[in-house]
Amino acid sequence: MDEQKVLITPDGYGRIAIVRRDDCRYCLYEHWRWDLKTQIAFHVEPVRDRRWTHNDYDREALYEGEGIDPLPGLFATLEDAEREARSLPGFADAIEEAK
Repeated sequence: MDEQKVLITPDGYGRIAIVRRDDCRYCLYEHWRWDLKTQIAFHVEPVRDRRWTHNDYDREALYEGEGIDPLPGLFATLEDAEREARSLPGFADAIEEAK
C-alpha cells in the first residue's frame, strides 16, 4: 500500500491512511482500536490500552484479508483526500503520524 499520509485522532485510537492508488488517485482507509471501556463492555481479554501512537505496528497487515476496503470516494489530489479525512467524525484535529 502506498500510504501518502496517515492521520491519527487526538486520543490515538483512530487512524486514517491516505493511499495513492495505481491510477494516481487517492482513497482513504480507516482503522480503529478500542478504548478500555469498549474492550471491557465486549469482554475482550486481555484488556490493553493500545493506541496507534504506542509502539510500531504491521502496516501491511492492516490491508490483508477479506473485507478490507477503502471508504467510499476517490480523490484527485492529496489535499482533497486530506480535507475529506478531516471531515470524518473524530478526525478534525487529527495529527499527522511521523514515519
